[in-house]
Amino acid sequence: MSLIVFLLGIPAIMLATTIHEFTRAAVSTALGDKIPKEEGRLTLNPLKHFEPIGMLIMLVCGFGWGKPVNISSLYYKDRKKGVLITAIAPTVANLVFAVIAALLAIVFSNIYWLSIFLMRVCYFSCCLIIYNLLPVAPMDCVKVLSVVLPANSYFKLIQYEKFIQMAFVFLLFIGLGSFFENIIYGLYNLIAIMFV
Repeated sequence: MSLIVFLLGIPAIMLATTIHEFTRAAVSTALGDKIPKEEGRLTLNPLKHFEPIGMLIMLVCGFGWGKPVNISSLYYKDRKKGVLITAIAPTVANLVFAVIAALLAIVFSNIYWLSIFLMRVCYFSCCLIIYNLLPVAPMDCVKVLSVVLPANSYFKLIQYEKFIQMAFVFLLFIGLGSFFENIIYGLYNLIAIMFV
């Protein structure tokens, strides 16, 4: 990978994480939550969703995050349904965004660096999709489990939250990262084959 392609990952990550966090803010706001708007997170401005450590780790390892949006389920009329929707919607948005980026890469295929950038956007969107399917806090899957699991099972999961996080990071460093990278590239290649 050339240095330019590597550096194109920075704005690509910022775009992918912005879509993820903005979607969470927008959906929660639509369900009655006032917090995202009050905290200035109901925006597509990437700087509002920028988290430098998460971006740096994602740039190097593929695993990362944006600045989390504060939301409150207390505003929702149907709390369980609201939590489920706000947990699933960001990942769905990243999938749609990945497909759009791939399609735009076709449209602008004659502009080499723009096409490469759009495929980087597609790749990092795929990263967010795959990692948010894992039951590791603070990934969105944990929020889904808070709704679908029996209360006692979920609380047991939360009790071991820190241990699960440490074990996950350890496994990433000893080689599990390559396993997830294969899954990410599988999704990325599937989108590329279908649309590019």
